[in-house]
Amino acid sequence: LLFFMFIFVATMATFFFIGDLKLNEHFRLEKETNARINIALQNISVEAKAVSIYNITQNKKIYGKNDEVVLPLASLAKIMTIIVALHSHEPNEIISLSPEAINQAGDFGLLVNEKWNIYNLAQLTLINSANDGAYALSENNLQNFLEKMNGKAQRIGMEHTSFLNFTGLDLDLENAGSFASAVDVNIMALYAYQAYPEIFLTTILPEINLKSESGFTHNFKNTNTIIDKIPNLLFSKTGFTEVAGGNLVIIFKDKKGKEIAVTVLGSTFEGRFSDMEKIVDVLYNF
Repeated sequence: LLFFMFIFVATMATFFFIGDLKLNEHFRLEKETNARINIALQNISVEAKAVSIYNITQNKKIYGKNDEVVLPLASLAKIMTIIVALHSHEPNEIISLSPEAINQAGDFGLLVNEKWNIYNLAQLTLINSANDGAYALSENNLQNFLEKMNGKAQRIGMEHTSFLNFTGLDLDLENAGSFASAVDVNIMALYAYQAYPEIFLTTILPEINLKSESGFTHNFKNTNTIIDKIPNLLFSKTGFTEVAGGNLVIIFKDKKGKEIAVTVLGSTFEGRFSDMEKIVDVLYNF
């Protein structure tokens, strides 16, 4: 009996030893891979002032450049507008577009007093970055809605965020309408993607046809012009104003199936897309 107990203990010790070796080797290889990724990312040239890359699957930061610096968000703010609107309204609620909403910057083809299901209004607001849609979703109680946006940001861990309006439009020629760090934007994107996947998955479509409750059918094209160049895209949102420059946040899967969030802030109108293509190319192939 003692002999067999000795053999059992020795065998288990061998298994644990081999397991520890494999685990240590796994961590070593992972550390080496992360080091190579960082070197590769540092060697690419991007126009963005800030970059944040987060491995969602492994729950860890991959890379950051000025990623805690507070910068203007432009239309990335609409992500939080949609989050709060969906939480504050009933799923089948109908919203009528007021003249104030339609008067927001940009013509997105919507009509005064046109009625929309809240889910469809949220989808078109995201894919087309429609300012009238964002305003309509929030105008029932403007001040309270802003408080909800900022409160939600704090609760989900966006420590460097401030929303001054619902659209992300500049307040004037020098002042932005919303601010956050690149790290905060990744947090917001991940929350949105996990909380309301049926709405935010719309952001990976090249275009969408939606019919309002008033009977009008509209075609909305995606403001992200490189969705077909990003493999396994799961989430996408663009932003651009004169004060903010070009912004873009995405979530995608690399070739190993890991979900990764990437935010670029303070680039240019076209630079946000070329920046993202370079970053994704590095991340996908490691």
